[in-house]
Amino acid sequence: MNDNPYYVPGIPEDETKDHIVIAEGLGGLVKCIAINTTETIRNICDIHKTSSSASCALGRFVTGSLLISESMKRPTDKQTTILRGSGPLGGITCVTEYGYKVRAYPLENDIPTEYYRPGKVNVSAAVGEGTLTVIRDIGLKEPYVGSTELISGEIAEDFTYYLAKSEQTPSIVSLGVLIEKGEVTHSGGLMIQLLPGAGEKEISYLEARAKEFPEISFLQQEGFTPAKILDLFMGDPDLKYLSGSPVSFECTCSKYRMSEGLIALGRKELEELVKDGEGIDTQCHFCNKSYHFTPEDIEELIRSC
Repeated sequence: MNDNPYYVPGIPEDETKDHIVIAEGLGGLVKCIAINTTETIRNICDIHKTSSSASCALGRFVTGSLLISESMKRPTDKQTTILRGSGPLGGITCVTEYGYKVRAYPLENDIPTEYYRPGKVNVSAAVGEGTLTVIRDIGLKEPYVGSTELISGEIAEDFTYYLAKSEQTPSIVSLGVLIEKGEVTHSGGLMIQLLPGAGEKEISYLEARAKEFPEISFLQQEGFTPAKILDLFMGDPDLKYLSGSPVSFECTCSKYRMSEGLIALGRKELEELVKDGEGIDTQCHFCNKSYHFTPEDIEELIRSC
């Protein structure tokens, strides 16, 4: 039997690795989720060569997307979150699959960075006004689609608003990304949600806990794991850890998947590509990997149309 009070079934043996922890508190009236996404966000930002402002926005958005994806239960489940804004970032597209495998890309990667104060990036200036859309394909006849306007562009508040308005789930969302010398050093998040049966007593308690709660990235700097962050936030001696899971960047692109996109161009377009004699290069938005299709490859695609 594991005597570590912060042990959670399913988390990596090395607790510094990216992972998510799900718990319940206040007698089962509150769902509690915390996540470490440092390595995942660093990988995504390295792929897209993002500036500090874009890295902060991307890190917060991907982390928030992972937090709200925790309800996916089947290997075929998929969630797509889309942020579109009027700021220089343009927007972000993020896909989360079962098992907390995630991929994402910004519309613009190298944008100016504004600061509220030294070390505190003004993410709202990068994002601007716009919308947050969530598409969940979880085995229903049609995917679930919810969309709300951005209320601040700081992303955590925007996810909170989305959950309350589109999914009728009162929540607290906190997201943090720390950048030092252009590199992501810490990234993580926290989400607390009221469950059926919770009332004013629980709401008042959580609001008081959230009021002066430290920034997530600061706690990560101090060595707090997701389980410890939940314990600190809840202050509940009966907090019950339910499950954990590793979190990772994973792109599912392949030449076959890219060929499906080419087929969608139609026979006429493909025949023009064959006549060109050079073929075509395609590139995955998520991982930037390139795939070359020769004229012979394209002729094969035409035969399959």
